[in-house]
Amino acid sequence: MVRLHKILGYSGLVPFFGFALLYHINDVPWDFLLVVYSALIFSFLAGLLWASTLNHELPTHALYVSISAMLWSFMWIFFWVFFSGLQNQQFHSFLFIVISFSFIALYYYERMYLSKIYSASFLKLRARLSLSVAGIFFLVAFI
Repeated sequence: MVRLHKILGYSGLVPFFGFALLYHINDVPWDFLLVVYSALIFSFLAGLLWASTLNHELPTHALYVSISAMLWSFMWIFFWVFFSGLQNQQFHSFLFIVISFSFIALYYYERMYLSKIYSASFLKLRARLSLSVAGIFFLVAFI
């Protein structure tokens, strides 16, 4: 993994921090941008799962190709539900908690099944980024 991966990875956290901060200091509902951006990033991570199947032998369960397709749908369903009229604060808090657990679950899935494909440094970076995003969503949900 090159330095550029780290720079891009940590740079990707800036919108999470920014939208969360704006959500708490403004009267404008910035939480929708937080959900949209998380759906975008989660879709990107699902694409990484898909791409990892191109040059490597699939695990015997071969589940992660299907999971990568489902993850994209999963986050965009969150996005749709967010705007579907269930817009009360308790629902948003619940949604933020589910999103945070989704990022953690995806990291653990990658660590369990893709540790032979992904480098240790990449998995370490993914752990830091995923836990950061999960932490942001927990803070937004409970503050």
